[in-house]
Amino acid sequence: MSKMKASLLFVSLTVMIVSLFGCGSNGGNSAGSSSGGSSGSGKITLNVTSSMTDEARVNIMNETIKIFNKTHPDVTIEYNPSPWSEYTQNLKLSFNSGAGQDIVYVDDTMQQMLQKNNYLMDITDDIKSRGWIDKEVNGAIDFQNARTPGKYYSVPFANAPIVVYYNKDIFSKLNLTPPKTVDEFNAILAKVKEAGYIPLENGGMTNRTKIWAVFHMLYNQVPVDDINKFYFQQGITPKFEQAFTVALSQINEWDKSGYFRKEDASIDDTAVPTYFAKGQSAMVLSGNWVIPTFDDTKMPIGAFAFPQQDVNSKEHRIVNPTDGGWALNANLSGEKKQAALDFIDTFMNPDVVKLWYEGGMTPTIKADMSGVEASDLKRDFDQAIEGTQLGYYLDNAVPGLLDIINKQMQLMYFQKTTPEKAWNEIKQEYNKLTEAAQGQ
Repeated sequence: MSKMKASLLFVSLTVMIVSLFGCGSNGGNSAGSSSGGSSGSGKITLNVTSSMTDEARVNIMNETIKIFNKTHPDVTIEYNPSPWSEYTQNLKLSFNSGAGQDIVYVDDTMQQMLQKNNYLMDITDDIKSRGWIDKEVNGAIDFQNARTPGKYYSVPFANAPIVVYYNKDIFSKLNLTPPKTVDEFNAILAKVKEAGYIPLENGGMTNRTKIWAVFHMLYNQVPVDDINKFYFQQGITPKFEQAFTVALSQINEWDKSGYFRKEDASIDDTAVPTYFAKGQSAMVLSGNWVIPTFDDTKMPIGAFAFPQQDVNSKEHRIVNPTDGGWALNANLSGEKKQAALDFIDTFMNPDVVKLWYEGGMTPTIKADMSGVEASDLKRDFDQAIEGTQLGYYLDNAVPGLLDIINKQMQLMYFQKTTPEKAWNEIKQEYNKLTEAAQGQ
């Protein structure tokens, strides 16, 4: 299957199907070498890493390990989460030094980075022989490995939808309802600001809300073929270029209108749930991973999909790809490889899927979650993404692109550049990074 066909197959799948399932992800950043995993007496130690560090998912991961150890008592899982801000660099350092972890959780850019250097194991035959393709939502494994059609290096178990969370009290006081179009969204931002509230939390200079908003606006203005060309390093179409500039201009207008917290430049993005819980801000863009944290605030929080450009559009695409996938160190011994594959298989256990679903995740594993308990926010979330179509994190188009986009967001915030100049810089760096990624 070609890259394009693989991506279109999964992107066309609606989240209505995915919302029936449950799943999640985690990891740890241990420096243990894959070549020295046996601890004697026939026992095996596996070093597992990911960037999922929040307490809720760490606890779920610990429960998952307990379930795994019921059938694998002689396998020790060493699991120590590493913050997202440090995760990619930690992977580079550990693998380049020869001390790469045994099992790593990777998104598209990380998989590109490690696979390009032959650090990851080709597990195509294992995925097929274990029947994992049939256990996953149709197209999920192909989507996760879209850049290596016909070969699989990782196995996903969760999607990562980005939605707009909103403070129900503020919306009620101002007689607001979730918007259907970007124009309606802008009108709400203005009304919230006028009422003395902070319209949007951004999360400091990582600019996650702003970047995800740009991607959503692109999805609702650009044909999917143009999106795919950009994502698969095949170039930039005029429609894509125009839409990206328009989206940056929208962010620039939000900055000038004071729609973000005044002290935004000094905020750590990990503190966003804390700031949002103060009840001063109306909305924030984030993923399903914050649901447990938001539930703990006891605030009345709802969720809606980022609005469309035109309410009459035939499809409503949002940022929602596979969250990442479990991949294996290419140097694993046969014994450790089998134990590692068994560990991945644990995430397809219905009881484990249930754990992750209850923790707020959106699984790619087929399982009936209709009778599983879920919070009001989780139900709002599932309803928000029902019927939407899936879309990539567009910064994954090429390793290093996220840093460039974020830099330009920062410059716009401090009025050091314009949307047009910012796009030109992003475009130039995209072309350079693409050439480097393709070995030109």
